[in-house]
Amino acid sequence: MSTSSIQPVLIDGAWTESDSVSTFAPVNPLTKEPTNEIYPVSSIKDVETAIECAAEASDDLLNFDPTTIADFLECYADRIEARRSDLVDMAHLETAYPKETRLGGIELPRTINQLRLAANAVRNRSWMSPTIDTQTNIRSMYAALEGGVVVFGPNNFPFAFGSISGGDFAAAVAAG
Repeated sequence: MSTSSIQPVLIDGAWTESDSVSTFAPVNPLTKEPTNEIYPVSSIKDVETAIECAAEASDDLLNFDPTTIADFLECYADRIEARRSDLVDMAHLETAYPKETRLGGIELPRTINQLRLAANAVRNRSWMSPTIDTQTNIRSMYAALEGGVVVFGPNNFPFAFGSISGGDFAAAVAAG
């Protein structure tokens, strides 16, 4: 029997106890042994609270200077890179993917690169694709959507397409 406590959830910048009534415990796919962690299955209340907080944060983000957003993405990439070994070890434990030939050698560097590319796009505003067509007198550019964005990551890419890192996350933050 596990003596692990239920992991908290991160909502509105704070780790808090979940309102959940059910949990799940990951199993190492190689050894078939539990990883000794217990996670809550988020309740509707937790999800609604997270969505409300995301909407508020999205409104705030629209007022941030692009340099601040780019600096955040670069700092995040640096922090992931600094914890590379720990992150690769945890992902290997949970997925059984090869440490170097998949996680540390391909996927984590790709994730870090995606964050840095997004930071660069924020700095030079290239994601906005400003267009001036003088022949038709049409001017257009992309802008941030109103409201929060939910990013769901597939289980087969723990870093590069994850909901808290990688391309989809980076694009959502970069676009505001």
